[in-house]
Amino acid sequence: MAALELVRDVAVTTQSQEAATTEEQSLTTDLFERITLFDLRVEKPIVAQRPDGKWDVVVPVAARKLRADGKGKESEAPLHALISVGLFTADPSGPVIGRKDVLRMDQQGIRSGRQIFHFVTDRKPTHAGIDPLGLYIDRNTNDNIAPVEERSRRAS
Repeated sequence: MAALELVRDVAVTTQSQEAATTEEQSLTTDLFERITLFDLRVEKPIVAQRPDGKWDVVVPVAARKLRADGKGKESEAPLHALISVGLFTADPSGPVIGRKDVLRMDQQGIRSGRQIFHFVTDRKPTHAGIDPLGLYIDRNTNDNIAPVEERSRRAS
């Protein structure tokens, strides 16, 4: 019940205020005025330890935005949005995750298509995700989070 109240409060607040940016206006329109679906997924993230002990992390993602009419016909729409990309030391879709398990959670500029994000962390991540909190309406949220595969660094 609390989640429903939060959504209602956000809707009322959002509709009563002007959006500050084009991205905010687009998101408001997508969430409250159109039938908008997203296809967000992480594709085989990898990690390699650096000589200085830190971790290089590569997170490939693919993203699409779809709009549906009232009859269910879908068409692809351009996607340009700030969406969270996160690195974790535990599976964020699991039953228990704490603040200590979140290595980083950053808003990234996501566009339609495939893109690759590079991060450096002090600790080794075990999972990476796009929209890991499930804020966007995505038909398959199971592919938003993926385990990170460790690769050894090549000798220079």
